[in-house]
Amino acid sequence: MKKILLIFSFLLPVLIFAADESVPKDIIPRTLNFILFVALLYYFVANPVRDFFVGRAKGIADECDKVQNNLRESKKKLQSAQQGIDVASRQAEEIVSGAKREAIIMKQKIEENALREIEIMVKQYNDSLKFENRRMEQAVIQEILKELFRSDALNLDKTAYAEILLKKVA
Repeated sequence: MKKILLIFSFLLPVLIFAADESVPKDIIPRTLNFILFVALLYYFVANPVRDFFVGRAKGIADECDKVQNNLRESKKKLQSAQQGIDVASRQAEEIVSGAKREAIIMKQKIEENALREIEIMVKQYNDSLKFENRRMEQAVIQEILKELFRSDALNLDKTAYAEILLKKVA
């Protein structure tokens, strides 16, 4: 307010002396009315305007603080998420390596079981082959014996039968 009064105090003499005769002489009351109007306007409006701008500045500062807090929280959450990703990544690597080891172990077990089964099958085949050979030998021996017993032309004793059988089997 002091600045405004100071400016008018310098301008008032200039306006008075610059006025010529055709300008009305009521410049002083008009100027005083204007100064009074500006002073009253300043008196009533200055505090609410200043309070508005102070409140606005405080609101902006509060919003800035909120944004800063949100930014800090977001950074903390980001770090936490990054750590979670790191942990999950390590766990995934461990799981994958464990799965690979288990796959190798399972493969070895399957191969071992397959080899055992193959050995068992070969043994069963050999046993079955021996059994079939014996069965065929017995069938052949029975067939020869039947033929010999049917034919009365041969009168052989037991030792002769045994020799004939040994020759046929061998």
